[in-house]
Amino acid sequence: MATASFHHHHAVLVADVERAGRFYIDVFGGRWLSRPVVIVGRAAQQFMDGPRGTEFKLGIVGFDEGAIELFEFLPPTIPAWAADHVPRRLPHLGVRVDDVVATLAAVEAAGGHRLFPELGALGDADLIYVSDPDGNVLELLNVGLRRIAELMVDMFPDAARGGGASYEPRSTV
Repeated sequence: MATASFHHHHAVLVADVERAGRFYIDVFGGRWLSRPVVIVGRAAQQFMDGPRGTEFKLGIVGFDEGAIELFEFLPPTIPAWAADHVPRRLPHLGVRVDDVVATLAAVEAAGGHRLFPELGALGDADLIYVSDPDGNVLELLNVGLRRIAELMVDMFPDAARGGGASYEPRSTV
């Protein structure tokens, strides 16, 4: 079995790579690992499963752990799968931060939006879902994934035994 690290990188679709890069740098303390470049030709078409003429910009912003790849399609040719921007909650990127409230304020100041009116709590974890200026959803949390899993098993004991039960949570985040 191969070992894996899911902190390597995530890729998101954005309207403007430079603006998106500034958002992730300003809010989360990132840095450009690879400034945006334009990818054209057959490689662009194949990589994006797009029609002839597909072109995109790609930039990479790095953090202490992992990175985010930012993809911007250049008109007029955009693959059908990328043309339909709809508001979403899933999929999302989970981002551990020291201070959820301060990070939420930074997200909003940088053009992002909260998706819920109030901060949520799961045991001792603070969390809130936000979107970046392009609608990519981020879940801001102040605890690690192992703690979230422990809290889920505490709330839903069947999760430790293989699932199968249905639950209606007492409150929503």
